[in-house]
Amino acid sequence: MHQAVVLFCVLILCLGAVSVAAQPFKFEPVKFQPAETEALQRTKCNYTGFKYTIEQATPSDSTPNSNIKQNQVGNNPFLSTLPGTGNAQTVVTMGPCAGNTPHVHPRGSEISFLLYGNITFGMIEENANMNNPVIVNMTAGDTVHIPTGIMHFSINNHCEPAAFLANFGISDPGTQTIWNSFIRIPTNVLNAATGISEEDINELKQMPLVTPPGTGGEDCLKRCGLNFAMANNLTESAAARVANLLQA
Repeated sequence: MHQAVVLFCVLILCLGAVSVAAQPFKFEPVKFQPAETEALQRTKCNYTGFKYTIEQATPSDSTPNSNIKQNQVGNNPFLSTLPGTGNAQTVVTMGPCAGNTPHVHPRGSEISFLLYGNITFGMIEENANMNNPVIVNMTAGDTVHIPTGIMHFSINNHCEPAAFLANFGISDPGTQTIWNSFIRIPTNVLNAATGISEEDINELKQMPLVTPPGTGGEDCLKRCGLNFAMANNLTESAAARVANLLQA
């Protein structure tokens, strides 16, 4: 009986092997779709932006004697084809008494090179460093380094124009302007944080937003024969609000 069972199992196995052998063998190759390389992306965009004349770019911000022009992923498609996080540039041209308003770049460190003129450049350290202010005077050829997310600013305290080139190790460093953010914080929160009356805070919030680079500094305006409202291209109503608030 045992031998019969063994022979029956062997027979079944043999029949199965013959059945499998009779079937044609099919090989299904693994379909592999390679990722689109940066080189292919550059070809697709026809190398648009490989040469980029930043001086011909439309200013992202401008006032009568100052402007900001950008070479960033939003206006140069070539930057999106660079390996890693890419790069970006900004040229800030500052007329007499012009200041680049305090701001942060949440996604990228900045290395700024002074092209011409004289500029005071500064940053405010994070809380761990006691919010230490670091302020330097720059002349043509000088470079400053701003860490990611650190508030910084610059101003031209002279009557001659100046300009600097800001370089970023990412194609879209982002920008958050401190004053624009400040006035959107609820008034009662600011009162709790500072002790300044809600009435005074609301008056501050009524001040017109000056397009960067804004022109100011009372001493510099006087020395250079400039008017705050005209230099910042404020409307008559906005200029009147400034005058009223300053007199209050």
